[in-house]
Amino acid sequence: MTLKDRLKAIAEHYELDVRGFEKSADLSNGYVNNAGNTLRPASLDKILEKYPEINKVWLITGEGKMLANPRLEADVISLATDPMDDNRGKKFVENADGSLSMNVPIVPVKAQAGYLLGFQDPEWFDDMEIIGVTVDKRHLGHYMAFEVKGDSMTSYDPETAERSVYEGRIVVGRDLQRHHWRSKLHIGSEFPWVIVHKKEGILIKDIIAHDVENGIITIHSLNPKYEDEKLYLDEVEQIFDVVQIVKKRKR
Repeated sequence: MTLKDRLKAIAEHYELDVRGFEKSADLSNGYVNNAGNTLRPASLDKILEKYPEINKVWLITGEGKMLANPRLEADVISLATDPMDDNRGKKFVENADGSLSMNVPIVPVKAQAGYLLGFQDPEWFDDMEIIGVTVDKRHLGHYMAFEVKGDSMTSYDPETAERSVYEGRIVVGRDLQRHHWRSKLHIGSEFPWVIVHKKEGILIKDIIAHDVENGIITIHSLNPKYEDEKLYLDEVEQIFDVVQIVKKRKR
């Protein structure tokens, strides 16, 4: 499917003719029919600002599905880069009350659809608003925060209810580097994992089994209406070991 075909598919999805789509996204007359092989950043931003549910990766490359995966169980909130970079010397702040905060830039909602495409590019996170996450020490490694969506990790069973992760909560996780995936993951902890899957999106689950030899993990939801699933690690981009769950930040 060419870029022109993808743009026409968006127009058809929203029951617009080509010119109606161009007007809605503030694109020039004839833009769609004259589209080449690539989108200019300004045109890409216009389309995604008007239609944020469109999958940015699909729009640019044709890979995946047109709409951002409805199974997305978390919104990307923030990123903490490696301490060696130190966010230009401002990663950690000692507060007046003696507590310690880790500064992280917020990824806005309209940018979330492009996370899989942009997370490896430091410039993708430039010029974003900074918030502080309270920590107990100067953590090493790469951290991100995600806002929980859905009820897959909500339990009403008295034995597991205290482990529920409710919609709107913020989970903060440490990126588990890929070379650690070759050893059996530490499963059975009190917190779940965040799994960034190439096809399924961003998932928040327990990992209940890890077949190291075949590179397969089994994921589990606290909510019994969701069945256990097996995921091939070859199809996973990132795994975050959740270290903290906090209430939704004030806006």
